[in-house]
Amino acid sequence: MADPTPDGRRRRGADTRRALVRAAVDVVTAHGFDRLTLRQVADRAGVSAASATYHFGTVDALLEAVAVELEHDAVARLGELTRRARSGDLTLLDACTAYLVDLLGPRRPVFLTMLELRVRVARGHGGTATGPAAAEPDAALVDLIQDHVGNRERARELFAGVFGLSALAVFAPVPPGEPELRARMARLLAGAGLTTHDDRAVPQETPHETQEDRFP
Repeated sequence: MADPTPDGRRRRGADTRRALVRAAVDVVTAHGFDRLTLRQVADRAGVSAASATYHFGTVDALLEAVAVELEHDAVARLGELTRRARSGDLTLLDACTAYLVDLLGPRRPVFLTMLELRVRVARGHGGTATGPAAAEPDAALVDLIQDHVGNRERARELFAGVFGLSALAVFAPVPPGEPELRARMARLLAGAGLTTHDDRAVPQETPHETQEDRFP
């Protein structure tokens, strides 16, 4: 029997809202934004279209919630990498490479969705995401880099290189593998004055095909 109390109604409302956001994440990562509707998301979440309208009102409001959800998920993943690096389980190169491999491998559709959402927000569509993740996306990785470079501004600059590397790679015709990503990341860190001491950071290349040929 459903809980008729105000607390019970609030819990059900929160559960419905979460279900709608997760359904919207599934829809946009699989099919993009073009034909996204509140009814489509409600059907996928197994709730009424009226519930979707009540909780969000417009598709843009729903996409704002999707952006926040994806950013929070990314922060949680980066937070785990940061914890492992600070405990000595991973080097900075390990952590940054794992970040790239995750974005460009299993989470590539989600990463593309995040990029598209950020473009929408920059163009004035979809509202403005709120919360710590939106204030400084990927702040956990910036924190980790700051541990090594000792300066927040330098850490942001180095992270911009990491993010730029991931953005270029996600559009590459042939997705780069872990050895290529590790080598690129090692050179990026070396350019910032951070040594890697990692022989694996220099993958073998054929005389006829360089990394640059495969990955801009």
